[in-house]
Amino acid sequence: MKLGPFKKIVILTGAGISAESGINTFRDSNGLWEQHRMEDVATPEAFKRDPQLVWRFYSMRRIQAAQAHPNRAHEALVKFAKTPGQEIHLITQNVDDLHHRADPTDHLPPLCMHGSLNQSRCMNCGTIYFDDHAYFDLKGDYAPQGTILCSSSQKASVDYLHHYKLDYRDFLPLSPCCKAAIRPHIVWFGEIPFHMTKINNLLTDADLFVSIGTSGQVYPAAGFLQIAKMSGATTVCINKEEIPQSQWIDHFIQGHASVEVPKFFESLT
Repeated sequence: MKLGPFKKIVILTGAGISAESGINTFRDSNGLWEQHRMEDVATPEAFKRDPQLVWRFYSMRRIQAAQAHPNRAHEALVKFAKTPGQEIHLITQNVDDLHHRADPTDHLPPLCMHGSLNQSRCMNCGTIYFDDHAYFDLKGDYAPQGTILCSSSQKASVDYLHHYKLDYRDFLPLSPCCKAAIRPHIVWFGEIPFHMTKINNLLTDADLFVSIGTSGQVYPAAGFLQIAKMSGATTVCINKEEIPQSQWIDHFIQGHASVEVPKFFESLT
């Protein structure tokens, strides 16, 4: 496939790019986590009702993410970002830190539209902290532990939560700023994703839009192909399976991200 040249390229990544690194969604075929519906651990109402349960879930996600490593697809995007003469932007639906770890010098900093596992937020004033602690272990027992989610620069930041002596309530940390509950800095069901104004501007200005490892089921990201195509972009989808937005896709590449992403972006250079 020969495409281009393109001046402004926008890339969207979803769960498929991280699946090959061992990141799962903690869902089984019934949409449950440890017999709890996802709505029981990933909504504002769930956190208000049972913050320990919610933090157990996100502690396990942090531990799992810390054990994973970037794969060839993550690395290929960083390599491509170093290509001169092109403006490249990365949007991710993922909350793991694999894009960051593949790119420690920030050649391609992602817009994390669903938040990040290595951040927590004060429920009172909204201050965001870097936080790579898991407050429960994989068995669900209260066992605070550090992970490797935060980079050296994040740990050196004044916003690194563990520079401060934390107070706790019901085994969960309170924010240094307000002594209020802190929550994972994650977009939960019913909440508006982050960076949407900037993302919409990028989509309408793109010459090339590439969707990688997304199911096309979760909105608003499921609408990005249509927005980009109707704004004049060439659209490409790389995924293991076909997705519902086929009418908005110019080129569909079926396969594993770790195989197809390096091949596709090498063809652009």
